Amino acid sequence: MRQRHIRKTSINGRRKSGGGFVLIEMLMVVGLIGLMAVVAMVSFRAMWGNLRFKRQAEELVRVFQMAYNAAAENDRRYAVVLDFTEQSFVLREFKSLDLETMDPDEAIIQTTYFSEALTLDYVLYDDLDDTRDYENMTQARFLAGHSGWQNGGKVVLLDEDGMPWTILIHRFAKPVELFKGDVDIDLPQDAEDVPF
Repeated sequence: MRQRHIRKTSINGRRKSGGGFVLIEMLMVVGLIGLMAVVAMVSFRAMWGNLRFKRQAEELVRVFQMAYNAAAENDRRYAVVLDFTEQSFVLREFKSLDLETMDPDEAIIQTTYFSEALTLDYVLYDDLDDTRDYENMTQARFLAGHSGWQNGGKVVLLDEDGMPWTILIHRFAKPVELFKGDVDIDLPQDAEDVPF
């Protein structure tokens, strides 16, 4: 039995030649897959950077709150020391609120260095003392005692995109909070401005 060879022809009678289209279609599919992979990588990297920033910023908020709570519950005093040069913070327990007599060898509870996902930008205290006003300012301190923070204020952080975030430290009773943006602080009121 002989097999017949049947040619595939199109409607107008010409032979189909689909070989060239297959290569172009494959290149288009590979290009689209590559483009989707690049978009996914950029999105994942941005998401991962945001997660690292949030994790580190929230850890700093927890440390501030822990220092405040621990000082309120016992007779110990605590300092959260922010280092702009090292891009780090230190939580210490100490005996005196006086910066002149603070022993550098007193108990260090925690030291943490930030990754490139978070940058300490500046500190503004509620007495309007601003670390940006001092050319050689390398550290800022928040001191907590039994009656609260010696000073309240804000710590401004920058994420990987250079966007500001603010940690607000209130002198009394309010929890330490993290906000997106560079927000204003509550300034202490004068005694004559308080109605009671």
